[in-house]
Parts: sequence; structure tokens; C-alpha cells
Amino acid sequence: MRSLFDDVEDVKVAEAKPPRNTGKILKIAGIVVGVLVLAGGGYAGYRVLNPPRLTERPLPLRPDQLLGELKEARDGIDIQTRDIYDRIKQFNTRQDQLGRKPVSFSQVFLQGLSAEEEAALDKLVREEKDPSYKGVLGQVVEDMKKIRDLQTKVAELESKLPGEGMEVKPGDTHMKLAKEWLTKQRGIPESRAKELAERLNLLDGQLEKGFKVYFYYDPAKDFFGTWVSQGDAKRTPLALVRAKEMKLIGERDTAIAKSKDLEEKKAELEETLANLEKQIAELEVRKAGLESNVADLVRGKREAEEKVQVTSAELAQQKNSMFYEADLAARLRARGVLTIRNKVEDIGDVKFASSLDLSQNKSITLKPSQFGIARIRDVRVVPAYLEGKKIDVKLGDDGTVEVTVLDEKAVRGQKVLLVVEKGR
Repeated sequence: MRSLFDDVEDVKVAEAKPPRNTGKILKIAGIVVGVLVLAGGGYAGYRVLNPPRLTERPLPLRPDQLLGELKEARDGIDIQTRDIYDRIKQFNTRQDQLGRKPVSFSQVFLQGLSAEEEAALDKLVREEKDPSYKGVLGQVVEDMKKIRDLQTKVAELESKLPGEGMEVKPGDTHMKLAKEWLTKQRGIPESRAKELAERLNLLDGQLEKGFKVYFYYDPAKDFFGTWVSQGDAKRTPLALVRAKEMKLIGERDTAIAKSKDLEEKKAELEETLANLEKQIAELEVRKAGLESNVADLVRGKREAEEKVQVTSAELAQQKNSMFYEADLAARLRARGVLTIRNKVEDIGDVKFASSLDLSQNKSITLKPSQFGIARIRDVRVVPAYLEGKKIDVKLGDDGTVEVTVLDEKAVRGQKVLLVVEKGR
């Protein structure tokens, strides 16, 4: 074993190693660094082109950092919305030039939108309003203000509405109640109340008992309104109107059925007419052989018509006249007009020459000169039962006698003798 003090001559020294090639190492390292740089740049570019979603980013530590992120995202949404809007306008300009149908802004957002939402969005675009969330929010605020104004007006109008209304009584009509309310409650003249009521489409006919009728009148606007509610009635006003409509429908169906029946009768009459026309044609053939007798037939017809007229006049006279003979008793007996049967005066079977048309006159005036005497003492009526209640006889101061028929029915068509008694 050797110590530190032994000779070292026989000690063998290791051979020196050759120097290392550092250029190759540097080259490899450069390549690796370049790959890493390219990878990092590519990733950075990818993130620029495809930024991560907000929920995928690291959570901010402070509220101001979060607000910054959200503002940046909001600005991006507005920019994209405006770009979409401008792009659609560019495309639709060309569509208009080509005469083609334009693209609607809502087609981009159709997914999940209702028809009303789609129409509202298209309206914003047509009116060239801002379709971004800020513009929509501004439109919402404006609409809410309009709604509040309308609600205020509605509240004012509701405060003017009538209370419990007027209850309908039997026989009441809408027109009657309207005019009474205007004249009595509002002090409006009747003519003006009628004019205001006739402006409205009031319920026709009588109202049912239990209905309640409400009225409203604004003198500033000269506006009058009214409506009817069911109240305690069994039927609603609408049911009453429908009942009347059903009645009209029933009348219409009846008229239609009647019209159908008339159509069938018309067809039958047309068939009958066709048969008659056929018969007429046959008669026309026969007419040619009867033309020679036409003159005789016409003359006979004229004579028959004249006879009918005379007969009709005679019948009318017979029906409406009283036939009478007036003369002295002795003359009437001599002529056989006045007879005595069983000591009772009666009328003989002779034809009376005189008559009184009761439709024209009811009285006969007898004068003494007619009978060749100076004065008439009396006039008797035969048959005697007619005198008094049926026929009245009055002697005048001037010597004449007025014979008046009191009962037309009793003497119509009768034969009456007026027996004149000579005076001294």
C-alpha cells in the first residue's frame, strides 16, 4: 500500500479527452427555441382570433377588472350587431336594384323569437333605430313612459265612470232610458238628448227586467256613451241579441222554405204554361176557321154586355129601392092597386111605376097639385105596419107632405102605397 510520500514516477496519468463540438449543440437549441417561439406565437394568434369565452377566462380579483371585461364584451356585441345591420343593408340595396325580395333583420335572430318579437325587431330596423341592446333598452324606457301616461289617463277616465247604473223595469227600452238620463240627470234639452242617443247603436226593442244600464257624458267633448250589463236578469244582453238574431234566422229559413216552395210551384206553372201554349197553338189553328163568325160574336157580346148593364142596373134598383104608388084612395081602388081583403087594405098584384133609390135619397115630397086637389088632409101607408117606425109621414105648413124612410132594411125592395086623403 502506498502512502502520500511514495514516489510517483510509476504512476500512470489518464489520457486527455478531445474537446467537445459546441456548434452542434447550439444549433439544436436554436431549433428548439424557434419551435417554442412559433408555437407560442401561433397560440397567441389563435387566442386573438378565437378569444376564450368570459366563463373560460381566469376569474378577476377585483370588481373593476370584472366591469372592464364586461364593458369590452358589450362593446363587441354592439359592434357585431351594427356590422350585421350594415351588411344586411348592403345586401338589400342590391336586392332592390335587382327587384328581388329583401332579407329581414329578424331572420338573423329567428331562433327563439315569437312572431310579435320578430315584428318589433323588424320595425326597429325599418325605422332605422338602434337594434343593439342599448337602443332596445332606450325603446323599452320610452314605451314604459307611454304606458305610464296611458295608465294615468285610464285612471282619470275610470274616476269619471258611473256608479251602479240604472235598473231596467218592465217596458223600458234603451232609447227611453238614455233620453231620460240625459234630460233628468244632465239637464240636456229633449231634442238634443234624442240627437245624442240616436248617434249610438242602442239595443233594439225592450230590455229584460233586471238589466242594468250605464251612461257616461262628457260635455267638454260632447261625448255620450252607454252600455248594458246583465244585472239580476236571467239572460245576458248578448244572449238577448242572439235570441233576436235566431228569430231573424228562423224567419229567414221560413222565407227560404217558402221561396223553395214558390220555385216548385213556379216549375209547375211553367209546365202548365207550356201545356196552355200548346193548346193556344191548337186554338190558333181553329181560330182560322172561326174568323168569319167573329163579327157576329162581337155584336152578340156587345148586346150581352148592354143587357148585363141594364139588368145590373135593374137589380141594383130592385135591391136598393122602395117601389111606391101615391094617389087618392078612390083612384087607387079603381086601378086595382088598393084592395080590401077581410076589411083590411092590401096591395093588388100590379106593377109600380115609381121608385125611390134609397142609396140616393130617403124621402118623397107630395104636393096637392100632383093629385089635382087643393089640400092634402092625410097620407096613409099601406101596408099599415110600415107607418110610424119604418116610414114617417109629416104634413107641412105649406100644404105639402114629407114621407121619410126611417128603416131602409125594412122597406128595401118593398111595394108601398101612399094613400092620399083629400082635404076640404
